[in-house]
Amino acid sequence: MKLLFVNPYQIHQVNKRGKIYNRVCPPLALANCAALLEKQGHQVQIIDANALRIFPDKIAQSVVNFDKVFISSSSLDRWQCPNLDIEPFLNIVASVRKFADEVYILGVHGTVKPKELLEFTQAKAVIRGEPELTISEICQGKQLADIRGLAFMENGKMIVTQDQQLLDLNDLPMPAFHLLPMDKYYYEVLGSNFILLEGSRGCTFQCDFCLLKMYGKGIRRKSLEKLISEIEYAISHFRVKTAYFMDLEFTVFRRHVLELCDYLIRKQYDFRWTCQTRFDLVDEVLLMKMKEAGCRLIHFGVEAGTDNLLESFNKKITIKQIEDGMRLVHRAKIESACFFMLGFPNSTVKEIEETVNFAKRLNPAYALFHIAIPYPGTPLYDQMQNKGRDFSNGDLFPEACKGGEDLKKMKNTLRNAYAGFYLRPRYIVSRLSRGDFQSIFR
Repeated sequence: MKLLFVNPYQIHQVNKRGKIYNRVCPPLALANCAALLEKQGHQVQIIDANALRIFPDKIAQSVVNFDKVFISSSSLDRWQCPNLDIEPFLNIVASVRKFADEVYILGVHGTVKPKELLEFTQAKAVIRGEPELTISEICQGKQLADIRGLAFMENGKMIVTQDQQLLDLNDLPMPAFHLLPMDKYYYEVLGSNFILLEGSRGCTFQCDFCLLKMYGKGIRRKSLEKLISEIEYAISHFRVKTAYFMDLEFTVFRRHVLELCDYLIRKQYDFRWTCQTRFDLVDEVLLMKMKEAGCRLIHFGVEAGTDNLLESFNKKITIKQIEDGMRLVHRAKIESACFFMLGFPNSTVKEIEETVNFAKRLNPAYALFHIAIPYPGTPLYDQMQNKGRDFSNGDLFPEACKGGEDLKKMKNTLRNAYAGFYLRPRYIVSRLSRGDFQSIFR
C-alpha cells in the first residue's frame, strides 16, 4: 500500500490570532507513524510542506498515486498549544480531496472538535488523540467501526469509537527521519542541524489552561537505551547538532536525565540542546550536570506573577519556588525562556502588572507573553462556557477569554509587556556584555 503523510505549510511565521510562532520543526508524530508503517511493509512518503514551503495546489497534484492520505492539523510540537487559525490545514485538505478518496485527518483540532472538523473537511475519518496505533490499524485494513480512536460519518450520523489505548513509546521503531527534509529544520536560539526528540509523553500536572487531550492520562517514558539510540542515529546519519527534547516535563524523571547527561558528557558530541520543565523539578546538581552535557536553554511555564493567580488555575507551584528555581538556573549559567499568560478571566489589572514585573525580576534570557487561550478540551474552556461566554460566533477555537474592547486592550497590554521587558537598559547591557547582539534581534 502506498501511503502519504502531509504536514501543512503554515504560511505566516507568526499567526495573527493567538500570536503563535510557527517554528520549522520536524513533524515527529508523522515520522513515528511512517516508521511503523514501513515496518509493516508499506511504501510511505512524508511531505513536510511547512519546511519546504509548498502550497496546497502543488501537494494536491502529487496525491493521485497514493492509496491513503493522512493530513495533520498540528504536529507534535503543537499538541499542547495548537494554532487557532486552521485555514492552511483546511485548504490543503480541500485541495487533496479533489484527487484522493481516502483522506484522514489527525491532530488536536479534530480530537477536541471531531464533528466540526468532519463537516469542514469531509474527510473519511478523524483520528482522535495520539495517532500512531490508530493509523497502523487503519492501514491493516480493519473496518473503521472496529478501530479505536476514530470519528467518522455513517448514514448521516457521526460514529465515535472508544478511545485508543495508550502507546508504549518503547514499541516505536526509529522515527523515519530519512523521509524528512532534515536540512530545513532549525531553532533560532540554538541554530540549524536541528531535531525534535521525545523521551516521555504526558504530564503529571493538570493546569486548567493546559490542553492535554493528545497525551492521554499520566506520563509514559522511553527507556534510556532507546532515547540514546535515537540521538546517536540523528547525529551519525544527519549531522544533527541541536535538539529540543519535547517532553512536557523533561526533568520529572530526574535519574533518567542524570544518566542521559552522563552519556552525553562521555561522548563529547558537538551537540547543544533545550528542553522544558518546571522550576520545582530542578536542583543545583541536576542543572550543573545538564549544563555540562550541552543544555543551553530551558523553557519554563511561569504563567503568572502572584500566588493567588497560580492557585486559581491549579498550577501547583508558588512564587517562592519559581524564584528559588530561577536562582539555580542563573547559577548554572543556563539560559531560560519563560512563558507568561495575561488575561485570565479572574485576573485584575494589578495582577497583570505584577506578572509583567515578576518577569523583569526573574530576568530570563527570553520572556514570552501570551494572552490566555481557552482551548476546547481544557477546564478553562469549560469554565468560560459555564460563565455564559458564547464561543459560537465563528470562534471554534477562541482567541482569548475576553472579546471586543477588552481584547483590544489586552493586546495593547501584551505589546507593552514585550517593550517593557526587552527595552530595559539592564537587559540590553546583559546581552551585549555576552557578545550576543543577535539574540536581541531574535
